[in-house]
Amino acid sequence: MQTAKNPQKSKELYAAISLIFLSLLILVLLFLNIDKHKVINLNAADIKVVDDREVLGASVAKVVKTNHGLEFTCQITKSHLAQPYCELIINLQDLSKQSPFTGLDLSNYEQIGLWIKHNHPTQPGTRIELRNFNTNYSVKGNETILKPNSVEYLEAYVTNPIWLKSSDFSIPRWWNNSHNLTLNNGGTDFSNIYSIAITPTLQVQPGKYELTVERIELKGKYIGTTTLVAVLIMLWSIALGYVIRRLVPAKKLEVEIPEQASHTIEFGAMSCPLTGALNRIGLRKCFDQLAPTDLQKLSIIFLNIDYFEDLYPNYGHKTADKILQQFVNEVDNTCRSSDTVARWNSEEFLLVCPDTELSQAIDVADKIRARIQKATWPNDIKITCSSAVAQMYDEDLNDLITRANKALYKAKNTGSNKTAA
Repeated sequence: MQTAKNPQKSKELYAAISLIFLSLLILVLLFLNIDKHKVINLNAADIKVVDDREVLGASVAKVVKTNHGLEFTCQITKSHLAQPYCELIINLQDLSKQSPFTGLDLSNYEQIGLWIKHNHPTQPGTRIELRNFNTNYSVKGNETILKPNSVEYLEAYVTNPIWLKSSDFSIPRWWNNSHNLTLNNGGTDFSNIYSIAITPTLQVQPGKYELTVERIELKGKYIGTTTLVAVLIMLWSIALGYVIRRLVPAKKLEVEIPEQASHTIEFGAMSCPLTGALNRIGLRKCFDQLAPTDLQKLSIIFLNIDYFEDLYPNYGHKTADKILQQFVNEVDNTCRSSDTVARWNSEEFLLVCPDTELSQAIDVADKIRARIQKATWPNDIKITCSSAVAQMYDEDLNDLITRANKALYKAKNTGSNKTAA
């Protein structure tokens, strides 16, 4: 007599086979490490130059298309301008003809490779900008308000080609301030790139600046390594949970709920990988989890490392990164346990201070400034910071952040190592 098959056993067998198959597939994808590539067609792109003659300056920029690439020449000349400039613009789309959201979506690419030969003896440094269009801050036909995702490097310390990570890019503080952007639009954005700009850094000295752009290539993953590992962990966690549930009989637990649970801010894996401070996503979640009573006396402190833009060209990325890490540690060791620090951009940090009056927040800011000034930094570099304090009133968080940012701008304009409220 045949016995009927157990349908539950069959389902478990199929599930186990599927789990093994999916796990092997994910491991193969991780091992193969398949990249996707995109090459910018320099011959088809609209190429132009911009120099400060349009504002009555004296610098002159030229570009010539050759078989070797784009030969860009810039004669930086002193004039009435505090910072003479010239730019090589590689337009991927024409803002005057294309409808919005027709630029290139580069958000899924992790690196940009630049084949650039430099031919200037002073090696003043190069700035790369990936300029993005977004209707929240851009206007069709106006190139000056494209968001500049930018990064600078010294050609003396890199090889050709150089591969820049998307995480290396940041938005200049002056641009965010001038456009009054909030948490939603303040960070880097590669979703709709219209043009690539190559230009000397703002610290360039007068003289001749020459380079040849031979090739621009983007590299990314069809499926990110983090995503694959997360899926693999999730699958095996579900399987392990199912096995434990089958082996261990369920017990009825009696949980006593306290009358008033303490409020805890949880932000998970939403932090800056370099410094450990919250990133902007984590900061948003931190704000969302604040209790209404916290908002009644909420203060925030903006902290800006003075002259941070000089660290990368003068001391290199490793030293600048170490200073960022130590800066967050010094802030953590000085502020109160109830305060939360987040990284706002490359050299600015925001400290959230629940249930804190303005005068108390000013005291916290001054203690942090004093500790930063007294601390010992890599290479015996002298580091100070400027701070700005604002307390919540009858307004939303965006208005509060805007007020604090304006106060920081005031503190920086009146000199370094100061607090403004």
